[in-house]
Amino acid sequence: MKNALCLGVVAILLLACSARSQDTPGMSRRFTNQDIISMVQLGLSDDVIIAKIRAMSAMGPDSVSFDTSTGGLKALKAANVPDSVIKVMINPAPAPATVVAATAPMTIDPNLPPPEIGVYWKNGANFVLIEGQALTNAKVGGKAGSFFTDGLRNQHWDATVDGPTSKNIVRERHPIFYLYVPDGSDASDYVLLKLNKKDNRREFQVGSFGGITGGKSGVQKDKEVSVKHEHVGIRMYKINLEADLRPGEYAFFMGTGQSASMSGARGGNRSGGVAAGRIYDFSVPE
Repeated sequence: MKNALCLGVVAILLLACSARSQDTPGMSRRFTNQDIISMVQLGLSDDVIIAKIRAMSAMGPDSVSFDTSTGGLKALKAANVPDSVIKVMINPAPAPATVVAATAPMTIDPNLPPPEIGVYWKNGANFVLIEGQALTNAKVGGKAGSFFTDGLRNQHWDATVDGPTSKNIVRERHPIFYLYVPDGSDASDYVLLKLNKKDNRREFQVGSFGGITGGKSGVQKDKEVSVKHEHVGIRMYKINLEADLRPGEYAFFMGTGQSASMSGARGGNRSGGVAAGRIYDFSVPE
């Protein structure tokens, strides 16, 4: 009986120690580069990812383990992790607040959209958020033309968006848009594009390779829609179209076209393009 009682006490003490070890931050799984990459692939905004990093960092130095070496940074960029997120991974501590004496409380202007990063369409008196997504899909086009001309015609590198039409509907031929941009950006970082419809997807060209002219990077100029930017507030821009939009698929693209080595070209420069950034797509119905 005495031995059984001792064994019971030992078992209780072991359970208590196990529970305490599970509550110790140092024993929990650390927040790593792969967690950041997974959040980017889910299409979460920069602000959400940064908030998560700072929340995990506040739990203690053992709660995060980021690889910000040259190799780690290269892997993060290859996974399209934005620079704003990488900067916080390097230094998670928030910037010190600037104290301004005798300032009036901030008020939200009813004539402007909410101060949240994104693209908005002004539908009457209402501001409709155009939901964005991370741009990760791409494909090569123009293979047949390059083959039958023995590489004289170039091939092109297309960014693709899933689905034949957007779920964001703008029921206006001459809409007004507003941009609330991330810190350090402005309206010139965005371009409005006419997307090509291809079966179950939409796409736009971000580069070309091969052919006589060699490689080029960047969006296709004849697919850009002319707009004018008007600075109307802190990080806030009003976008006015220079002409009516025809029915079809469109998108604001915020990102870059970057050169990349391609092996499929026949002749000419074998550099192509890849796209990194976010896209805010919408459809103008008939």
